[in-house]
Amino acid sequence: MEELKKQEWNYNPKVPIENNPLFSFPFIFNNIVKWYVNMWVTFSETIFCLIVSIIYFSLHPPIVLFKNLNVNSILTIYLFNITIMLVVAGGLHLFFYTLKKQDSNLKYEARVITKSKRFTFNSQVFDNMFWSLASGVTIWTFYQILLLWSYANGFISQISFSINPFWFLSLFLLIILFESVHFYFVHRLLHLKSLYKFFHHIHHRNNNPGPWSGISMHPFEHLLFFSSVFIHFIIPSHPIHILFHFMILTIGAVIGHCGFDGFLINKKNKIALGHFHHQLHHRYFECNYGTIEAPFDVWFKSFHNGTSDATKSMRVTRRKIHNI
Repeated sequence: MEELKKQEWNYNPKVPIENNPLFSFPFIFNNIVKWYVNMWVTFSETIFCLIVSIIYFSLHPPIVLFKNLNVNSILTIYLFNITIMLVVAGGLHLFFYTLKKQDSNLKYEARVITKSKRFTFNSQVFDNMFWSLASGVTIWTFYQILLLWSYANGFISQISFSINPFWFLSLFLLIILFESVHFYFVHRLLHLKSLYKFFHHIHHRNNNPGPWSGISMHPFEHLLFFSSVFIHFIIPSHPIHILFHFMILTIGAVIGHCGFDGFLINKKNKIALGHFHHQLHHRYFECNYGTIEAPFDVWFKSFHNGTSDATKSMRVTRRKIHNI
């Protein structure tokens, strides 16, 4: 299949986009191993989230302090979460968009992040920062405090590496898979006409997203988006799993929306960053509702694999649906 025409994108990653080979039949063992090696052995987005989770846990107040909540413990978590967003989203924006250290190399869209009346404060960056920090971090912190309080009071079953090392390690993989399933169905729900009009349109103002676009959403969408963490009320887990889950939802979203395919090293090697799969969703709207970890878009016929053929096919389908 041919790649999308050069003029459609400033940078074209390799296409067609591939989904997790774990769900491809017949199984090709080498492909599955390569997929998970890239995820868990190289310096990937997943490993970065895990490293931040470990650092966070090492600095985290003892869980027992959350048995009886107080203002200090709540503010500590809130400030931790604000700091993570400022460092990760702010750092990526500073590097790529303010200082332009990589110019437009590996940048999907040639356009720059814009000023427009459709954004709060007439600025995409200020709009995204407002919704990410004022709503996103607040609801993230509320959910995190709720889970910590539940752990401290015995409402969530805890495990440890020493008691069950296999489940302890497996849960990191399962969190990513579950989050992918949850995200697909929540995202499809938010694309219903009424929910899109009242809530999801705020996120889709960003048809050319940047790092601060990752969790720039309406509060109602944040309530749904972060709700995947409630799985920990059902399955036994450890507080570090909770932190990792939140890092996937927040840092993962920031990295995935950064608009660049990677950091260039020595002008030829790169550390992978942006999710072209999701960049296509921001441009075309009616495709790629999920992630490539669980291929629900393939199964429900909404997958755009990044090729020009897929774009043509999607536009034909859209005309039929909308009678245009």
